[in-house]
Amino acid sequence: MPGSYDAVVGAQNADPRPAGSAFPTLRLWYLDHPFWRAECVRMSLHIAGVPFEDKRVGYDELYGSGMLTFGTFPALEVNGRSIAQTHAMAAYVGKLTGFYPQDPWLAAKVDEVFGGLTDATDLITSTMGIRDPNRKVQTRMQMTQPDGRLTMLLNGLESLLQQNGSNGLVAGDKITVADFALWRAVGWISSGCLDGIALDYIPRSFPNLAKLYSLIDSQKGVQQWKKQNPRHYRE
Repeated sequence: MPGSYDAVVGAQNADPRPAGSAFPTLRLWYLDHPFWRAECVRMSLHIAGVPFEDKRVGYDELYGSGMLTFGTFPALEVNGRSIAQTHAMAAYVGKLTGFYPQDPWLAAKVDEVFGGLTDATDLITSTMGIRDPNRKVQTRMQMTQPDGRLTMLLNGLESLLQQNGSNGLVAGDKITVADFALWRAVGWISSGCLDGIALDYIPRSFPNLAKLYSLIDSQKGVQQWKKQNPRHYRE
């Protein structure tokens, strides 16, 4: 099983620039938060050594940035122009850094993860508007039952990992931007900040997702990033 930083990451990330070219000027607009939608972009750029401005601002500055094409965030500014929507940003940065497969089938598996993970995230965030705390907890507990909607969606992501040979990665034998997204999403779901979702829900129900989390979390570049951002990574 691939596990070392050099074997899994280093072989993938030969300099993706054509000879004589330079990386574009990149600025990632988001809150000061390690949510997976932004963190998978940050992690890809960080590990690949691609310079970017990590623009962590408040709501007023976000909405005043001119980068929020759909009124949502994060947004990636590329040479003064905007890429919105998580999947589009992740695909662009993945191709720029080498964290997106060239093989069409493997690329489709990466895309599939972003679709499934977005559905799961939207389901969870839909509960945040429930004002009654008891009803919020009960709603989330129902989602995580064996026949619950969140379990169904995460079973789909678990299945993708099984299809890839249960090697702890989404597509092939090299880390992709989708692996970074799942790593951070699993950390969020398992953080204890979502009342009603048990801390052991992922490891108890989805062993391949838990395996992916451990593999990505062990990577040297990920550990470096966590040390640089201790306020967000205390686990």
